[in-house]
Amino acid sequence: MTDVTASIERAPRTARKSDFFHAEPIAWWLSAVLVVYAFVSLADDLTHLVGSFDGSLSREFMLVLDGVLSYVVVGMVAWRATWASVASVSCMITSVMIDNFGAVIIPILVVTAAVIATATSRFIAAHLLVYFVWIFMATFLREGGFSGAVFWNLLIPVLVAALIGAGIRHFRLQRQRSEQQVRDLEILNERLREDERQALARDLHDVVAHELTLITMQTMSRRRSEDVGELHQVLETVEGAARSALHELRVLLRLLRDENDGDHPRDVTGAGLAIGSLDQVVTSLAASLRDLRFDPQVALTGDLEATPTTVRGTAARILQEAVTNIIKYAPRGSRCLISVAADDHELKLRVTNPLPRSSPHAAGRSSELSSGLGLRGITERVSLLGGHAESGPEGGQWVLDVCLPVDGREAL
Repeated sequence: MTDVTASIERAPRTARKSDFFHAEPIAWWLSAVLVVYAFVSLADDLTHLVGSFDGSLSREFMLVLDGVLSYVVVGMVAWRATWASVASVSCMITSVMIDNFGAVIIPILVVTAAVIATATSRFIAAHLLVYFVWIFMATFLREGGFSGAVFWNLLIPVLVAALIGAGIRHFRLQRQRSEQQVRDLEILNERLREDERQALARDLHDVVAHELTLITMQTMSRRRSEDVGELHQVLETVEGAARSALHELRVLLRLLRDENDGDHPRDVTGAGLAIGSLDQVVTSLAASLRDLRFDPQVALTGDLEATPTTVRGTAARILQEAVTNIIKYAPRGSRCLISVAADDHELKLRVTNPLPRSSPHAAGRSSELSSGLGLRGITERVSLLGGHAESGPEGGQWVLDVCLPVDGREAL
């Protein structure tokens, strides 16, 4: 909420940058120097102005007035360079009237450099045009005619100040671009960290949810059994699931610590942690379903191991999540289908199982085991590879259809 508010508050300032009189503020310490210099000089000139005023606009009075206006202009640069440029026209007019340009040289230098360094391009063009017109007026309207000395004495300071302002503007824009690049890199880094967190969250969910669901359902289904052999079988299944979960968690910890011993290929896409044969994954998942008295039907078509490692890892995680959902929600003893088909362009997955029977006990168990993250994790994994996934009820069955491209044509 704070970021949104800050963005809204910044919007008007961004819009004003197109204003003709807009100018970037100058450094606070430079503003302080200009104000102090203008104040001290202005106080001295005001003293002379008051002392020399005799009711008539004498030349001496006009000289002091020209100096006062010049220092006022210098002080205005600390507020905004564009308004200082407008105000400088007054002292330029008085300088032409009294044919004396000594006092106006300092505001010319300061204002021109400040305008070119901070103002908009349109205002810079107008500022230079007015100043060049003033230079020609001061040169050609003299009583003695054209004066080359006056022309060059006025033009050279303007050109020098323009070069100084252009240099300051260049370095200021360079700094702004560098700051923007740093902000862009920070945003990119935050997005990468967020993607990494989401990938780790998906893997943790897949690792923990499947094995713990298997353990939970095994113990719940046999907790009233008095058959010692059956209980031993349950313990073996639970032990195997616990070992598998521990193995996957250790692999994940190696990834977090950036350790790779060569036995566990690192998957930076977050598609899967330890990637083995997809045939073995499907066989293992079917065996887990049989242990819990489901009737899994497996259909494997095509060369599954010819698909890219990332696609196989993603498919393994999706199948693992789909089987976890079967264990959670499908009626015990029901028939389910796991179909995997590969060709030269895509890998298709289809998992079906009967919809759960509506009963208070089943609803309570489903609510207890559900995290609401499984289908979302499947969608995220599929979108990373440019595939598509659909799930929902169909003819009394819950159907999950996934299509993953294997030739990279649609991958992000």
